[in-house]
This record gives sequence, structure tokens and C-alpha cells, in this order.
Amino acid sequence: MASTEEKRKKKRKRSDRSELMDQPPGASVVGGNGTAKDKAPEKSISPGVQTTSEVEDPESLCAPNRRNSSLPLYLDSAYEMKIMTTILTQCVKFNSDIAQYGQRDCMALATTRLERMREHVKDVSQYNYEQAIHAIRRDTALTAGKAIQTRYNETIFWPIILKCAALIDPATLPPAKGPADGFTMAEKAATKKFMEDTGYSVGAENQRQCRIFWKNIYDMREAGVDKILFYRTKEFDNFCRGYCKTSETPLLDKVLRWENEYRSHIEQLEVRITKLKTGDSKCLSYLSNHQVLERLKVPEPSWNNASNEWAVNAEEIFRQRSSKSISTDILGIPHDESGYEGGSDKSAFITLLPKDDETLFVSSIVPICEGDFLGMFAGTIRLSEDFSVTHGISGPAENLWLDYSQVTGVLNQMQVSEPGGNANVCLFWEAFHGGNATEPCISWRVSVKATKHIMPFDPIVRAAAQQEQYHLHSSPGNAKRGFLESATN
Repeated sequence: MASTEEKRKKKRKRSDRSELMDQPPGASVVGGNGTAKDKAPEKSISPGVQTTSEVEDPESLCAPNRRNSSLPLYLDSAYEMKIMTTILTQCVKFNSDIAQYGQRDCMALATTRLERMREHVKDVSQYNYEQAIHAIRRDTALTAGKAIQTRYNETIFWPIILKCAALIDPATLPPAKGPADGFTMAEKAATKKFMEDTGYSVGAENQRQCRIFWKNIYDMREAGVDKILFYRTKEFDNFCRGYCKTSETPLLDKVLRWENEYRSHIEQLEVRITKLKTGDSKCLSYLSNHQVLERLKVPEPSWNNASNEWAVNAEEIFRQRSSKSISTDILGIPHDESGYEGGSDKSAFITLLPKDDETLFVSSIVPICEGDFLGMFAGTIRLSEDFSVTHGISGPAENLWLDYSQVTGVLNQMQVSEPGGNANVCLFWEAFHGGNATEPCISWRVSVKATKHIMPFDPIVRAAAQQEQYHLHSSPGNAKRGFLESATN
């Protein structure tokens, strides 16, 4: 029988993902037809890249230990980190839904009549395919927008209540009872009337909580908190409702610090997701950030985060002729990079941050768990003996390797340790069927997977495949050019 300690470790490993962040359902890999697949691509680990590491206790990772974690000083606990993670995830989901239809105003169906709803569904069922897809995307986008609008409206409930309070004759109010709580009797009476008129439960405790909460989020809005309130979640609401008045840091000051730190990251996330959903598959939006532009000079044609293409047509022809020699056991399906809303795909949250005045480092704005997918490692697939010791990543088959001398991307900018050195990610080769049913072919993807838990804003680090590669990445001049071959000429 397993010991109590062994059982505890197994239980901890199963639950570590939920402790680090909220994981909505839907983390399975999705095929090109939108159906979930049971079997994910089999991974082949590149030689010379660190593949295993000791998994730390997730509870200790979440603790705000300033000495060995880059958990920001304004996040004082694992729960606060989870709150910000849910807000960032909400931002991704909302902008993803909106981008499917486009940011616009629309006089679409908006009714409370049940019969009209049924008629609308019947009408959509009669559309041709393209019309139906357009209608479904429109309704999904408008529903998402309306949900955000409804919640954001709450930030101005308090001044509306104050207008009501100003109309109440103080002589009609009962005398105050109990200790002072910061609200006048007129404000309390106005809150009750507002809740009655808008359909809220008017129990005494609910009145008290809503009164405090609505005033708090209004004060936040007036102080300049915008993005966090726009994408706020139930976790954020619960945090505000349960915040202790006697805390050393007032709630307003705490949330305002969150806003000041995360505002730029949320703005970049909005841009990236919107552009990705509208055709920017190579993620060129990263190059439009002014902090990146100052430190990275890469031509747009050399930036590709979408796929690992074959470098030379002749190599692809040779690969197709040799495809029968590749075992079907290692074949999987391409990863669907649109599934950012939860699960193990954290690629939407990967960002480039200034390391100093000249260079960048790659990080995540949310917690990363062991095994999470962080994105593509840019480069072209080669099948030749002409291996590059500086820009080559060996593959699982003879003479198969990735060449990133002419193409680079976000994750290519990550820090690199010496071969066998400390790292928190590794590179995986994944083979999958491409082409079509009549002319099947095999394609490859080199993805970046986390080998341990990574805290927000910690550097993402891989081990170099060769010593020469480590020297390449040690040069600020090479980093300036995204480690393209021209940097070494």
C-alpha cells in the first residue's frame, strides 16, 4: 500500500493546476474541423534541450516570497494572482468573441419577447451556410458585449443612488441606529429604493453589501481604474466584498496599483487577440509595441509565429517521397492556437518585456504550469546534412532539423542557458497530417512546453542545443536582430 506521504504528493500533483489559476473547461486539442481529439501529438524532445525538472510545491510557488519569485509586490497572495489571471482570461475571451464578428454597432435582435426569440431562431435555421455563420457570430459577439456592458454599468450605480438620496426629505427618515458605517440614512434609503426599482433582492445584508460594493467600484472608476473594472470577474467581486476595512492597504489603493501595473499588458492583449482573430496569424502585432521596436529590429517577412514551413521546395518533395518511412505512431494533429480561454494553452499571455535599455526577455503575464503550451518556436524545417550549430535544433529523424537563421518569432527571443543548464521550458517536435485526404503529407511543428511552474513575469529560459548556440544568444547585438543569421555576418 502507498504511504500517506505518497498519496499526498499524488493529490497535490493533480490539483496544482487549479491552485495556480482558474482553468475553465475546454483544454483538449482541437482539430481543423473543430472536433476534439483524444490523442494529442506525440512529442519528440530535441537533443540538448532540458526535458525534466523537479516540480516544486505549487503552494510554495504561489506564496509571495520576494527572494526567489518575481511575483509582483502589488500581488500579496496566490488568491490575488488568481484574480488577475481571471481578468486577463476574460479579456482574451471577450476580445476573441468580438473579433469574430468585428467591432461595430448593430441593430440586431434585442428583445425580451419569448415568441420573437423563437422566430429569430427559426429565421436563422432557414439561412444558407454563410448567412447562418454570420448571424451566429453576430449574436455571440453582441451577447459578449452586452454582458460586459451590463457589468460595467454597475460602476455608475452609486452616483445614481446619490441622486435619489438628494430627493429624500430627511424628516421622513428614521434615526440612525448602531455604529456609524460611513453612509447616511438617506443613502441607505436610496439604495433600497434603487434595488427595488431595478429588481435586486432587498434583504438587509444584501443591501449592505451592494451599498459598499457599488460605492467601492465607483470610487475605483473615479480614481482611474478602467481595464480591471471593464473585464472584472466574480473572483474580483468576491475579493472586493470580502476585503477587510482594517487592512494596512486600502482596497482602492490596492486595485489602483493593479490597474497601473497591468493596464499596458491588457491593452497589448486586446490588440494581439483582435489582430490574431482578424488574420494576423504570424503575430506581427508584437512588433508594433514601442518597447519592442526600440530593442528589436526584425523585418516583417522574417517574423513568423504561425507555422514551421519547409525551407526549400526540394526538401519538401524529398520529405513527401519519404513520408511512408515515418511511423504513424508519432502522428498527431496541429494545435489549435485559438483555444486561449483556459486549459494548457498559454500562448496568448506570452509577452516581450524590456530586460534593460537594449534587450528584451520573454515572459508570461499569467502563471504557467508544467506541460503548458507556450507557442511556436519559429524557424524553417530542413531535411539535410547541412546542420547549423548556431541556429539548428535537431529533430527526431535523421537529418531533420529546425533552422531559425532566416525566420524568428516571439519565443525565439527567450533567454538561453548553456547546454544542460537551468531551464524552465523545452522544445518538442510534433508530427501531424497535413494536406488533404487525397494527397496526405506530413508536417512538423516545434512547440515550446513548460517543464516546471513559472510565475508571472519570470523569464522563460531554454537550454541551448549546442555551445555555439549559447554563444550566439549571449550577444546583445545578435539579440537586437532577433538572432537571425545576418546578425553573425
